Amino acid sequence: MFEDFFEEMKKLQLEIDKSFRNFFESENQKYLTYKKDNSQLSLFRNPVVDLEEKDKEIIVRFEIPGVDKKDIELNLNEKNVELKVEKKEESRIEKKGILKEEKNYKRFYKSISLPSEIVVDKTKAKYKDGVLELVMPKKESNKKKIEIE
Repeated sequence: MFEDFFEEMKKLQLEIDKSFRNFFESENQKYLTYKKDNSQLSLFRNPVVDLEEKDKEIIVRFEIPGVDKKDIELNLNEKNVELKVEKKEESRIEKKGILKEEKNYKRFYKSISLPSEIVVDKTKAKYKDGVLELVMPKKESNKKKIEIE
């Protein structure tokens, strides 16, 4: 009798493990990122990113809904853009002896390599309606076109 019970529990555990493996190996994984943070592995949501390269500039748009401008940390250099967002919200309502507490936590992280080097000091960033837009002028190339005789 107990052998059947433990056998069923083992099967259930294997099914649960399989479900988690399938989740992290499926399409859902593209929305999650692991980042080493203070010697711990943290789970971040991956924002949707649109990158557009033009002749003289690169435009990058990050979709990060539901966050305030103050919660956004943006780091860039000539070749990379790194976005970190961390927002914590807490609310506490007490009415007629009933306590309602809510906690909301949002984290986004994305690091992208740029197709061309940019001028960091002339980069402009604008955040509106959950979309962060960066307009980054390209660095002038030292290349010179030479005519062949």
